Order: sequence, then structure tokens, then C-alpha cells
Amino acid sequence: MLTTWFRTTFEALWVPEYRILWAGSLFATLGFMMSFTVQAVVAFEIGGSNSAVGMVQLGLGASMLILGPMGGVIADRVSKRPLVFWGQVMVGVSLAATGVLLITGELTILWLTLMTALMGIAFSFMGPARQAWVGELVPRRLLPNAVALSQLSMSISRVGAPLMAGVMLGTAFIGAGGTYLFMASLYIIVVATLFLLPPTKAKPKAERRAVRTELMAGFRYVGANPVLRLLMLLFMALVVVGFTFQVVLPAFLERHLDRAPTDIGLILTVSAVSSLVASVLVAGMVASKWAWVLMLGGGVLAGVGFLLLSIAPNFGLAVLTMVVMGPGLAVFMLINNALIMANTSPAYFGRVMSLTMLAFGVQGVLALPAGILADSLGERQTLALGGFLVLGVVALGAMGYLSLMRQGLLRPRAERSPERAEVEAPQPVPAGRAIVPRPHGVAMMVGQKTGAAARFASGD
Repeated sequence: MLTTWFRTTFEALWVPEYRILWAGSLFATLGFMMSFTVQAVVAFEIGGSNSAVGMVQLGLGASMLILGPMGGVIADRVSKRPLVFWGQVMVGVSLAATGVLLITGELTILWLTLMTALMGIAFSFMGPARQAWVGELVPRRLLPNAVALSQLSMSISRVGAPLMAGVMLGTAFIGAGGTYLFMASLYIIVVATLFLLPPTKAKPKAERRAVRTELMAGFRYVGANPVLRLLMLLFMALVVVGFTFQVVLPAFLERHLDRAPTDIGLILTVSAVSSLVASVLVAGMVASKWAWVLMLGGGVLAGVGFLLLSIAPNFGLAVLTMVVMGPGLAVFMLINNALIMANTSPAYFGRVMSLTMLAFGVQGVLALPAGILADSLGERQTLALGGFLVLGVVALGAMGYLSLMRQGLLRPRAERSPERAEVEAPQPVPAGRAIVPRPHGVAMMVGQKTGAAARFASGD
């Protein structure tokens, strides 16, 4: 039984090319997760307020919000390896430049914001391309598992990233400047892995339309698909609200728990370890009939974790709340991303996944208002408000899920009425068509009543 679980959970890693991409992503995510911890501490120490932390995140969020959809269009048009290569180079350069400015004493909130904006530009193009690349490397039937494992790599990186960042920040001869230079060096490894991968596909020029036309086609594709539409709205809402705690956490530690802002590393490490355990347990279930229930359950845990953190009387109990909040956010994001990719036609991979990045863009833009709110309302009150908002989003998501069930859009083929059944044939998936999991874990197609035939869900 254990062997079966292991094989099901890590099945996509048996594809050699995907394994290389996954390993590179692990190092890239490690550097990215460390940067979240370090920049929050550095911004708070330079600016001395929640608003300063929010201002720095604004740079990242604004660039991703503006350029994210465009990055998805480009990812669906051109070869993906160059996009990922130059994106990783830009991130490494911005981290190195920030480290040099820190060491020379020239770093200001404005410079830190500009550097995070440069990272946001890179991620706007690199992120959708990397996620769409996964769809080229693995067979269609392994796609949900591959996406889940990509999310799992984030959980693995989150285990070491906050602890490493906290230790380096607290070491006198390393400090914040040395930590930034270390993060930049990780991207040398990431870039090296890209040369081990085969060339990626590009859409023939004869099939390309105007960028604006393809961009709007991506929005229409998601809008016409009720399953994708619900998944996307849930993801955006949970990310925007669910990561608010990172803005207020440094001040919360110092003002309410009598701890140094650098202790954020321990809190985020506990969150990451518990998230990793939860992610491993559910990675093999992303194509099961329980996927939606597990996803919504993760959202509930996240909301409860917010509320518990808001009333934590001391540092020890605040750390324990991460055992609830961390797994909740991780499980929700892992399953949500897997379901989104499983319900998307390969021709739209880049554009659809770029829309998920809009959530991080919006979250970054709203980080400044969240910081201002925390400065005026209070850190505990802001965390409690976040918890209630998360639970409200999950409640609306549950209503949407039940509505899709009543319409028969999420039922297995054998349970659907004859008029909703479709003829299977290896044809492209038109807009408005959704792929949903069968109980035994193989993705299947669910179309509209008058829809054309869908491609085999179990094929490559």
C-alpha cells in the first residue's frame, strides 16, 4: 500500500525532463521564498512601519498585475526556455543589486521597491512560461500530478527558506546584504539546469494572431468555462486575503509578542514544515473525487488559522497557529492549481496560468493599503478581519461547488444524464469545456450540452 501511495504521489517525477525542471524550480523557489522573509524584515527596519513593508510589496505586485496577462500570451506564442532563462537572470541580478546596495549603505525604501518591481516584471513572463512548460514535458494524464508536485516544491522550499533567512539575518558577518547575495547565487544553479532540457515548442507564426486578440481570447476562454471561472475566482480571493499576514507579521511580533522582527523566520519555518507534510499527503489526491472537498477544507483551515493568530497571547502559541494556517493555504493552492491546469486546453496553458499570477499582483498592490490599515486599526484586528474574509470566500466557493454539482458539471461520466454525455474523440478542447477528475483519478472531459467531441483525458 505504501509503495502504491509513493508511486501515485510522485509519478510525474519519473519523466526525466520534468524531473530536471522540477529540481531547478526547487532552487528558484528557495531564493524567492527567502526574499519574502528578508525584504519584509529589511523594509520594516528601514521604514519602521507596516506601510513600509506594504510599499515594498507594491513594487512586485504592480508589475505582476500590469504585465501578468501579457506574459501568458507570450508564453503561448514563443519558445518557453528563453523566457524562463532571461526571467531567472533578471531575478538573480535584482537580488545581487539589492545586496550590494545594502552592503554599501545606499539602500532605501524606494530602491528596494524598484528592485522588487524588477523581480515582478521577470515573474510576469517567466511564471506562465514555466507552468506551461510542464504541460509540454509530461503526458496529459500526469498533468494534475505534475502541477501538484510543482506546488510541492514550493512547500519544500518554504521549509528551509525562512529558517535560512532568519539565521543569515541574525549572523553579523552575513547580515541582510550577504543574504541577498546568497539568494542571487542560487539562480546560477537554476539557469544551469535549463541547458539540460530540450528546446521548447513555439506556436507557428501562421497561427499567431494579434497579441491583443489572443489576450482577450484567454479571458473569454476562462469566462466561458464555469469550472475554470470558479476555480480562478477562488484562487484570486484566497491569495489576496490569505497572504495579508506577511505584511503585518514583523510589527505584530515586535509590538504584541515582544519579539524581534527577525523571529518571523521561525514562524514561517513552522508554517512551511506543516505545509510540506500536508502537501505530500494530498499530492496524490488531486485527481480524485475528493479534490474539491479537500481544497475547500484547506481554505477553512487557513481562515481559522488567521483567527487563532489574531488572539495568540504569546510567541509560542503564535507559532502553533502556523500548524493550522500553513497547511490550509498550501493544500488550497496545490489542489486549486492542479484543477485549473487539468481543466485547461494546452493551447491556453500560458494565458490561464498567467491569470493566477494576477492574484499575487493584486495582493502586492493591496499590501500597502493593508499596511496602512494595520497601522491605524491594529495588527490583531487586521489579522482577525483577514480570517473572517477567508472564511467568507470559502463559503461562497462551497455554494459555487454545489451549484456545479447540481448542474452535473462535476459528476463522473457514469452518473451524468445521457443528454450531458459526450462522444470521445481526439479533437482539441474548445472554450467552455472543462476537465474534471474521475473517482479513480483519471481526468475526463465534461462539455456543454451541444458541445463537440473532447480529446482523450488519459492520453498524451
